[in-house]
Amino acid sequence: MLTEERHEKIMRLVNTSGAVSVQDLVSFLNISESTVRRDLLTLDREGRLRRVHGGATTLRDDSSYEADMENLQDKYSIHMSDKRRIAQYAASLIKKDDFVYLDAGSTTEQMADFLAGSEATFVTNSIPLAQKLGRSGSRIYILPGRVKGDTEAIVGSEMRDMIGRYHFTKGFFGANGIAPHSGCTTPDDEEAVCKRAAVGQCLDRFVLADSSKFGLSSHITFADLSMVTLITAKAEEHIDYRPYQQITEVHIL
Repeated sequence: MLTEERHEKIMRLVNTSGAVSVQDLVSFLNISESTVRRDLLTLDREGRLRRVHGGATTLRDDSSYEADMENLQDKYSIHMSDKRRIAQYAASLIKKDDFVYLDAGSTTEQMADFLAGSEATFVTNSIPLAQKLGRSGSRIYILPGRVKGDTEAIVGSEMRDMIGRYHFTKGFFGANGIAPHSGCTTPDDEEAVCKRAAVGQCLDRFVLADSSKFGLSSHITFADLSMVTLITAKAEEHIDYRPYQQITEVHIL
């Protein structure tokens, strides 16, 4: 794998997850730990991410997005396992007659692995999700617009205009942060506008969030907590959120 390609993959993981550990990157990219640390140092010097103890985070200006990075490596050792538990449960909610919106994101992308053979109809702004579902034989439509190089998500006015024509029975969304005072948030203004438009076209809205997203606030709110049902893997850790929205804990995988 070329260095530039490797750097782009790292940036995509960091920007979609908010933070990643060195071990996550070693496993995902199948490269050595020393190479990962070298890449993170380079990307930090280029101002593309923030290198922290045990891994890296996206660049954030607001202090409310700072997590306890001392245990970052431990927290992310089960990160992907939680995402897949959440994704499997979310996929089980989809029935054959559903018209479903699937948002771009690292957890929503995992849903594709559990939707093979689904008779539902899907619309997405995620290129990786569309590719995965297309290969499995699902009926999938991808929205028009500008492709973001780091996340391979489609954004822009074309996407927003098209989404307004649809009326979805269910929508599944990712988020960079979830907090009672700020709701569901993302750092990118274009993605926030697109997410907000899609949320408004869904009858039932679900936000898929592993435990690392709770208590964090990114720059822009795309949905209030009262509007959505949260699906997470460790609901008992988020009892303070129950007065604000529905929350479902998954116990599968």
